[in-house]
Amino acid sequence: MALALSVTLAQAACVGGAPSAPAAREPVRVTNGGQPFAMWEGALARKAADAACGSKVRVSIYDRFDRATGEWVYPEGCA
Repeated sequence: MALALSVTLAQAACVGGAPSAPAAREPVRVTNGGQPFAMWEGALARKAADAACGSKVRVSIYDRFDRATGEWVYPEGCA
């Protein structure tokens, strides 16, 4: 009986739990070579964000221009 119980406990330990939640994506913040972008330079900022990600940035309706810093912010992070 004790052997059966220990085998059952050992098997239960081998079964994985629910997968962990994926890590939160860090927002991508881009400037124009260290200089602030203007609000109307969104297309140029998107190209800079793609380059910063190495391939593509995830675009969403929450992308925005940060007037305080002159950065374009892509909250969804890199694709």
